[in-house]
Parts: sequence; structure tokens; C-alpha cells
Amino acid sequence: MSTTTLINAITSLPAPSITLALGGLTTAYVFFSNIAETQRGVIPFLNGRLISPVTLDDKDRAKLWNVYFDSAAKWIVGSSIVSSLLNLTTSYLYRKSSPLISKITLGSGITSLLILPATVILGLLPINQRLMELSENDNDNIKSLEKEEEEVKKLIKLWEEKHLNRLPIYAIAWSLNMLAILLDGRV
Repeated sequence: MSTTTLINAITSLPAPSITLALGGLTTAYVFFSNIAETQRGVIPFLNGRLISPVTLDDKDRAKLWNVYFDSAAKWIVGSSIVSSLLNLTTSYLYRKSSPLISKITLGSGITSLLILPATVILGLLPINQRLMELSENDNDNIKSLEKEEEEVKKLIKLWEEKHLNRLPIYAIAWSLNMLAILLDGRV
């Protein structure tokens, strides 16, 4: 199927189905990219699950985490917000023609936004901040460096554990969106 054919297929749908399809794409991206990242990404690498032992010193380990985080935060948070906006728009567009799809996409939209308060509630912000500080620290004091190395390992492991608690939010948002797509039957 060519790109033109795909664009024509999407634009031939009614507006609610288009926003539903695009919401489904962004919700799926957020959910499945997080699943892939937990299995074969930077964090499993840094925690020694892909190769063991990790031969990076902890200053470099913190720097690699920071590079990962900067990129992931932009894409995941941005996609979660776009997903939420698309699902909330879909909910509004379906309010008269299909109240059930409207309620389901409202739930998906709200659930997509829950990633923001979940990040705060789970305590990820102070971990993120400390890891960023450690990645930028140019301290040459040996005693301090040894303490920081242990801290980096512990913080990255703790970050991963807390992040895994957010996966059910992504799963619920995606599942609700998929249910709405199936009920719509046009996408």
C-alpha cells in the first residue's frame, strides 16, 4: 500500500474515526515503546540485564541515563499529551453518534494524562533530578566519587522499579483506545 493510498483511506473516514485512529496510533506508540524499552533499552543495559557486567563507570552510567531520559521524556510525555488530546477530541465528536465510544475514549484520554501525576506520586522527579546532577558533576574527590557511584546504581535501579508502576496506565489507555476502535468498526 502506497503512502498516497493510506492517506486517501484515512481522509475518507469521518472526522471522529480519523481522530480515533490517530489517537490509537499515539496511544499504541506510548504503550509499546515503553514495553520494548523495559526489555531491551538503555535502562536494562545500565542495570546489567543485557550484558553483565556493565563496564561503564558510574559517571558515564549517569550520563547515558541522562541522554536516554532527555529523549524519552520528550517523546513519551509529548505523545501522551497528543494521545490524550486526540482521545478527548474523539470523545467530543462521538458524544451524539455513539455515547459508548465517547465514554471509552474519554477514559483513554484521561488515563493518558495520568502519567503526569503518576510521575509525581511515584517519586520519580527527585530521582530524575539527582541523576541529572550526578551526570553533570565533575567532582574529582575520590571518596565522593565512590559514594556517587553506588548512588547512581541505586538510583537507576529505583527509577526502573518506579517506572514499571506506570506501565498499567499505558496499558489501560491503549486497551480503551483499542476497544473504541473495534467498536467503531471503520478504522
